[in-house]
Amino acid sequence: MASGGAQPNQPLPSKEAGLFKQVLRFHESKQYKKAIRTADQILKKFAEHGETLAMKGLCLRNLAPDSDKEKKEEAYELVRKGVKCDLKSHVCWHVYGLLYRQDREYKEAIKCYLNALRIDKENIQILRDLALLQIQMRDLQGFVDTRHQLLTLKPSNRSHWITFAVAHHMNGNHELAVQVLDQFERTLDEVPASEAYEHSEMLMYAATVLAEGGKPEEALAYLERRKDKIKDRLGLAEMQAGLYLRVGRAPEAAATYRRLLAVNPNNYKIHDGLQAALGLAPTAGSGGALTDKQREALSALYNELQEQFPGSSACRRIPLDFTVGEAFKKAADAYLRVGFTRGVPSLYVDVRPLLSDPEKAETIQQLVESYRDSLRSAGTYPPLTGAANDAVQALESPQTLIWLLLFIARLYDRQGRLEEALACIDEALAHTPTCIELYVAKAKILKHAGDLEGAAHVTEISRRMDLQDRFLNSVAVKALLAAGHCKAAERTASLFTRDGEQGAYSLYDMQHMWYEVAAGRAHAARGPHAAGAALKKFTAVVQHFADIHEDQFDFHSYCVRKGTLRSYVSMLGMMDRLYGHNFYSNAAVGAIRVYLQLYDCPPGTANGTDEETLLASMTPEERKKYKLAKKKEEKERARKAAEEKEREEREKRDREKAAGQKGGKKANTAASKREPDPDPDGAKLAATADPLGEASKLVEMLVRHAGDRLASHLLAAEVALRKGRLVVAVGAVRKAAQVAEGGAAHPDVHVLVVRLALAVQSCSPEHPVVRSVVAAALANLLGDSSPAQYTEAWRIAHGTASLAHRVAAGNAMVLLGAAGGMAEQQAATTAAVAHVTAEDLSSSPHDHVQCVEVHKLLRDTWGDAAAAERWRTACAAAFPHSRYFGGAKVMALDPAYDFENMREAFGKLSF
Repeated sequence: MASGGAQPNQPLPSKEAGLFKQVLRFHESKQYKKAIRTADQILKKFAEHGETLAMKGLCLRNLAPDSDKEKKEEAYELVRKGVKCDLKSHVCWHVYGLLYRQDREYKEAIKCYLNALRIDKENIQILRDLALLQIQMRDLQGFVDTRHQLLTLKPSNRSHWITFAVAHHMNGNHELAVQVLDQFERTLDEVPASEAYEHSEMLMYAATVLAEGGKPEEALAYLERRKDKIKDRLGLAEMQAGLYLRVGRAPEAAATYRRLLAVNPNNYKIHDGLQAALGLAPTAGSGGALTDKQREALSALYNELQEQFPGSSACRRIPLDFTVGEAFKKAADAYLRVGFTRGVPSLYVDVRPLLSDPEKAETIQQLVESYRDSLRSAGTYPPLTGAANDAVQALESPQTLIWLLLFIARLYDRQGRLEEALACIDEALAHTPTCIELYVAKAKILKHAGDLEGAAHVTEISRRMDLQDRFLNSVAVKALLAAGHCKAAERTASLFTRDGEQGAYSLYDMQHMWYEVAAGRAHAARGPHAAGAALKKFTAVVQHFADIHEDQFDFHSYCVRKGTLRSYVSMLGMMDRLYGHNFYSNAAVGAIRVYLQLYDCPPGTANGTDEETLLASMTPEERKKYKLAKKKEEKERARKAAEEKEREEREKRDREKAAGQKGGKKANTAASKREPDPDPDGAKLAATADPLGEASKLVEMLVRHAGDRLASHLLAAEVALRKGRLVVAVGAVRKAAQVAEGGAAHPDVHVLVVRLALAVQSCSPEHPVVRSVVAAALANLLGDSSPAQYTEAWRIAHGTASLAHRVAAGNAMVLLGAAGGMAEQQAATTAAVAHVTAEDLSSSPHDHVQCVEVHKLLRDTWGDAAAAERWRTACAAAFPHSRYFGGAKVMALDPAYDFENMREAFGKLSF
């Protein structure tokens, strides 16, 4: 204890007590530096005053950036010292909890708040903070208890009633939640006009809770009694219509849905409700099929609706879903003509779901091809289906043919008829070379044809035709990434950011996740040397989801204050499903694959080992030439890097100069304040000492939140096999077989089963219980067969179903051969090569990406250069536009679009 000071747990003298109140006020107004200076005045006399130490630590933490670990640790030391000096101070424990909350250590923060409440059981502020953390962590029972305590302490507070009802709702106590809201409503003498909307939302929320609790009739009665107080008339009608359906009051539901259609006849949800109310929706046991009677009734209904709402596109589009035969042809004929005449670019996307039905797809193709022939020859449509052949058709605008050719090109692209699709697009471009949609469609076709470079150039043409179109910019970025031009893609995306050269930071701040996932894949495709850059992008997406999950914290009090209870509960449900989102799943899958690659081939050893093996196999003369070539390559790489850096600095100076001439302000003001990224290329991420540990964290999240996706369980098995955790691997393989389409017949599952069986043979678990569990599970997967017998039986049954199945069968053969001697391995590889390359590429359309993977497998993994060359030749004939395989019809590129040297053009663009 400092000389002349008071005991740590004794109150301060009046002067210092006044200073401490100033510290609190400065903290509340975020004047942290003043708060620290004032706290230091107290600590000069009372160096061990716990509450002052704690407040100083909290203010210091608020001033320290998250990257400054030393300042953060200093703040924690001050708070810990404050707690030790005054263990019985609720302020110290509360501050300790706030510190943990700021660093997202919610479990530790809850412990601190509970310690504070043991000292001051009725502190409303601490109880509120505890409740926020409990709902954030989904401690629902604790949340109910805390909210009940708050309501007991201060029943006059409206938010305490509301949140107590929400707590019961989230905990599954629907009746109690409604009772709480009813009790609160009875305490109100009159609802102020300023709170009428909030009260209306509360009533709608109460009805929703009743409906979710399995009491739709009570929900209807509740709404009927309070309908005069509900301001959202449209929402009320929609809820009532849905509840009428649930309780079997179909006529009232139909009448309500018809009133809603008069408001918005293009709302598809209202159409679905009306069909269900009229008994015209497919029943649960029908498998989605309609009876002939239902089709007739639906046709009559939509004939009526088309007359009632002639401008509604939904009333004309929905009949295409349920009509068949001649009725479908007639409806589709009328619908397509309107779309082509009006020049609707999205018409193909609109009717694309119909193409999954072969009969409807054939009808649509016949119709659009007849339009094309008639427009080419006569400039008119053929007579309408069902109309007289001598009916006079009006001349169409020449642009009608352009939109029709665009539709047909996309249709042929879907069917794999890429040559015909390109011919249609080229015909349309020859007629109207300024139609941007044609270039976008051509880029997609070229991508499917294997000319990624050509697709990037075509999208760049479309982008330059409208430099202010963000969509075209995004399309160009995707094409550049697919072609491997990562730097050019980043520069292109940065054209719509404010920070210029710091555009990558803005893309991160904007949570540009589709770009980051695509960029991560592009970097990963470049090989092991770009693993860091790939991880940088993938982990950025993972961090975005952590930030989004954290951002819900602010809404726990905001939504209650604003009265948006239905949206709030919906948001909580969305957050519970957050990590099952496609963006997170795709990013996590990409990151896991990179981590597995780093584990299998560590950066520090891979190149050296491969190079030593390569040098050992060379003659002295070849070794000398190799070293000279490598030295020259390194010099060239260093020269390009220096030129790149010099060009960046020059362009930055030019932009700052131009900005100064325009407005006098320096460019990149926001970016100049930003701290430099300590790991811009992801080198630290790639240098992790435990890549399997990092992959395991992501796998755990995927299995928990995206367990319905095959990739989650495939990667879980990959990680478990590398860790030697056979029980976990068996479970993952079994889940993969359950989730996969086709079960154990799925190619990826088959290879994993074989790998698992070989792993069990090579390192059987020592513990007898583990050994018996693994053996039983493996027997369930293999049946009574050995791995070799299982592999052969699978090859005979499924090995020729597709190219993917052929590759899986070949990989299984090679795995079994590798378990034997050199001769067996060579024989297995030869058999696998013969099995995979027996595929006739000219018989049916194939996926270009998969064919590229097969070529790399033959050339690099199995080491059969002759087979790889034969495969390349066959693929060049099957994909004449493929740049990878050297097809004969590769698009000629305009040298003006050199993506690696377009910095000056990019720099001159401004928005």
